[in-house]
Amino acid sequence: MLKSKNSILNVFVLLIVLLVISLIIFPKESMEAAKNGINLWLFIITPSLLPFFIGSELLIQMGIVHFLGTFLEPIMRKVFRVPGSGSFAMAIGYTSGYPVGAQIISRLWEEKLCTTTEAERLMAFCNNSGPLFMLGAVAIGMFNNNIIGYIIIASNYLSAITTGILFRFYKKDIKTNTYKIDKPLKSAFKKMYDVRNENKKSFSSILSDAIIKSMNTIIMIGGYIVFFSVVIEFLNLYGVLIFLSHIISPFFSILNFDNRIVPSFLSGMLEITVGSNLISQTQVPINQKIIIVSSIIAWGGISIHGQVMSVIAKTKIAYFPYFMAKLIQFIFAGIYSYLILLFVKIPEYQTLNVFNDFSYKNTLNIFEISLFLFLITSLILLLIGVLTKIYKSRA
Repeated sequence: MLKSKNSILNVFVLLIVLLVISLIIFPKESMEAAKNGINLWLFIITPSLLPFFIGSELLIQMGIVHFLGTFLEPIMRKVFRVPGSGSFAMAIGYTSGYPVGAQIISRLWEEKLCTTTEAERLMAFCNNSGPLFMLGAVAIGMFNNNIIGYIIIASNYLSAITTGILFRFYKKDIKTNTYKIDKPLKSAFKKMYDVRNENKKSFSSILSDAIIKSMNTIIMIGGYIVFFSVVIEFLNLYGVLIFLSHIISPFFSILNFDNRIVPSFLSGMLEITVGSNLISQTQVPINQKIIIVSSIIAWGGISIHGQVMSVIAKTKIAYFPYFMAKLIQFIFAGIYSYLILLFVKIPEYQTLNVFNDFSYKNTLNIFEISLFLFLITSLILLLIGVLTKIYKSRA
């Protein structure tokens, strides 16, 4: 076991040495790739994710999550076998984007609002790409077609929910509980006020802590984006992506996909933003582009997986179940995209790449859509809870 770990460590050391040497050999290319990664992080990722990081941390500290947890316990428990507080992770994770869902779930675990097994179930379906990225950056910024964004969003959310339902069978709970709550609305408000009374921090201290934690996370994300932007550039320069393309091309041929999309697909498996941009420029049928982009966004990319591992590093949440869940989502997202495209026809056209024109102003406009979707998702969850209570009271 020790020899195996040492061998893996030696491989990583060799890769790092090769990376440093490559920076010396290709200074211009590496600087350009790093510059593109920084622009992506600064003008798209930061303004779209930072408000959600800060807002979600404030909601946890103010007891809103505890309110949702108590009120929606029966619904989340019955469908996904997770606590009611998971509804908050679900609402945020479906509307903010990677890796906010993982961040929220780790915070729920730290606050003892879910067990380790329940956190791993939540990770399976609550850490997804947000509509801001899928509709704004990909559909409008790369494909110049908002309909494509709606197809990608639908296929990703459907695949996530499907995976969540499948993962309700993941592991057995240590203890059983009927989770019957008398007067759920009253109990939920009581729980929220109890949390506020227990939290002795002033609002300024809570806000400062939320900003500090959020900035640390957003800086970590930026580091991963820049790092993988440079790595993908080196893989292109060394011809690694071309070599791997020849290996997996037969599989794409079996599925009747154009082999010219394979190098871009491999880039997307590493970093979804770079990969999606490359796929949008590939001269293949538009339906194939949509299916591949939907799948790699559901997968998240190695870059996102690295971010998730960093977020859950200080918890007992295992990474492997998340890895398997993303593979399942990868498959289902492609299937759902294919099925949707049987009914929705997207005309073939020369992709007008407007990615470089995607500005901070565009980001704010799409952020409003993302925030609206978050509010709608939260209201739908609350409405389901109310209707369930009314139905049970009359039964």
